[in-house]
Amino acid sequence: MELKRRNFICMGIAACICLTSCGVLPTEEEFDAAPVVKEYEGTSFNKVTVVRGNLVQTEDISGTYKGTVREDFEVDGVSVIKKIFVKKGMKVKAGDVIFQYLLPGSETALRKAENEIEKTSLQIRHARKIMDMELKKQRRLGGSSKEMENIRNQYAQQIRSYESSLKLLQMDAKIAREEIDNEKVTATENGVVTYVDSAAEGSYGDIDKAIVKIEGASKNRFEASSEYASQCKDGDVVTIDVLAQEYKATVRKEKDSKDTIYFYPNAKLNLEDGTKCTYKVVLKEKKDVLYLPASIVYTMGERHVVYFEDENGLKSIKEVTVGERINNFIEITGGLSEGEQVVAN
Repeated sequence: MELKRRNFICMGIAACICLTSCGVLPTEEEFDAAPVVKEYEGTSFNKVTVVRGNLVQTEDISGTYKGTVREDFEVDGVSVIKKIFVKKGMKVKAGDVIFQYLLPGSETALRKAENEIEKTSLQIRHARKIMDMELKKQRRLGGSSKEMENIRNQYAQQIRSYESSLKLLQMDAKIAREEIDNEKVTATENGVVTYVDSAAEGSYGDIDKAIVKIEGASKNRFEASSEYASQCKDGDVVTIDVLAQEYKATVRKEKDSKDTIYFYPNAKLNLEDGTKCTYKVVLKEKKDVLYLPASIVYTMGERHVVYFEDENGLKSIKEVTVGERINNFIEITGGLSEGEQVVAN
């Protein structure tokens, strides 16, 4: 009996060892695969709310106050001043020549061309006069029509040669005059000459000071130069900021300048010349639209998507349609409602 009990115990132990080696019984800390859990379970998301409002993109245009228009003419320091055409106290208009630089090469070329023009013109007149005299002589001598025609042809060829030369000389003179005219400095404003450095005539002048000064009429305006000037319309009434105060001003534009505009305050301002103003010009605007930060709207191929937290607490994708991107925000035209929240992280 005791022998049978021992055999039964041995058989049980052997069976257990066999089952364990075959993997039927579980072993501690041993898995065929990683356990499946919710990817974002327990995560708290940063969220952004879809809001409705206005999207506006602006740029600053800076202007400088000029109560009285003053124009200072300075020298280039590399050209001799040929002549100063104004004197102190003289009234000038925009376009009047103030002074002129010396351009020796062009002036020499002009004198030479003008002398040659005079000489060639004289040769043409002389050839025509000789031709008329020869024709009259042949008529008195009873010359034939063929002889008369030969005289005409002979002198006509000579005259055409002179005329061709004359045209070239006139072109040379025109070019030289244009080059000389380009060295004339003219006034851009109407006004009175308040200062003239007469001693500068015939010299290079002093590059550290003006050679002529002109003072124009008093003007209550700010002058601005900006690449955004084209966004302003002549006659528009806008709001400008001056020394942290807002003023209404009328926009005026120059016909010949794309970048220069003027702001004329609707009230007389007691400001020093050089005082600055700022005008915020609207470049792009969308009113009463839904929008989100552009950084949380993602592009997937031709689609735009955002992330949101679904009912299981997981991060999911939602497709949206978008409109204008202004500054760091983007217009939402479909797929989301006002007040809805999307995941930002």
